[in-house]
Amino acid sequence: MARVHILSSSRPAPFDPFDHSGVFLFRLSAELDRFGVHQLTEDPQDADIVIFAETGRCGDFAERVRVHPVYRRFSEKCFLFDMGDGHFPVLPGVYTGLTKKLYRPDHSRTGFYQFIAEENVFITHRPLTGSERYIASFVGSSTNAAVRKQVFALKRPDILLEDTLDVSNRIRYRGEPNERERFWVHYADTMADSKFALCPRGLSANTIRLFEAMKMGRAPVILSDEWHKIDGVNWNSFSLTVAERDVHSIPEILDRNADRAKEMGECARREWERCFSEQSRFHWVVEQCLDIRQRRQQHGRLHHWYRHLQHIVAPRNWRQYLHSKVILYRTQGRIYWR
Repeated sequence: MARVHILSSSRPAPFDPFDHSGVFLFRLSAELDRFGVHQLTEDPQDADIVIFAETGRCGDFAERVRVHPVYRRFSEKCFLFDMGDGHFPVLPGVYTGLTKKLYRPDHSRTGFYQFIAEENVFITHRPLTGSERYIASFVGSSTNAAVRKQVFALKRPDILLEDTLDVSNRIRYRGEPNERERFWVHYADTMADSKFALCPRGLSANTIRLFEAMKMGRAPVILSDEWHKIDGVNWNSFSLTVAERDVHSIPEILDRNADRAKEMGECARREWERCFSEQSRFHWVVEQCLDIRQRRQQHGRLHHWYRHLQHIVAPRNWRQYLHSKVILYRTQGRIYWR
């Protein structure tokens, strides 16, 4: 059993019950935890591990976490769970957008997207009925990644493709509540009316659609050459992985697997419940961090600091490192020197 302290570099704890930050969602998952192995503690000194639950606002190199007093005092037992796009794994932990070249089992693991307030509450478990109109669908922006343009080049009447470039951000941030609700209902209904969910990468190597599809019970078609698949998930049982250069072959691949869609969708839902549901994610993340800690202890402190510094001191990253500090200064009003 591990005692776990969860916090964020963005604001002090405790959090009010209407806060949908990463910390709130992890605390909620801890309350609903179906395993009952690990427990929360409010005292970081008493904790076996400390998890910073971030939603992409701690800097590309975790600058805000590294200056936090809890991290500076207890760095050896601190881990980061970050849903940011393209952040470097400077600290040990779980990164949603992790790429294959940055994956290290003793330092950085691939994570998932938690469903926060802005996301679609209409994504629920909706098993296949056999009356779906589309073999596959994708509703999203065409510009977030090059592979998405290839997806929109597919021409087949039973593959529904809708480019939301001109509407999604406007509706999300400036739309009226009823307008946003209609958009999210349509988004969810489109996925539910499809046997497969096309999941091309987004701004990071990962995409939230992958987890939405699993939650609904749809087999995802993964289109991301760089993304490192999450450890311990039986991806072969419920997903199709297509190389980005082979997007044109998707219709043929779907036809070959159409008879498996229902079985794959059921497996996808089971794996989501096992690893990523509200009742499982707290346990899953803690187990990942504990395994990283055990592997780190086998290598010693010097190896840990090498992992810590390799992205910061790399010449190819210096421009992004400085740019990250500029962004943090503009949004936070201070410079983070660490």
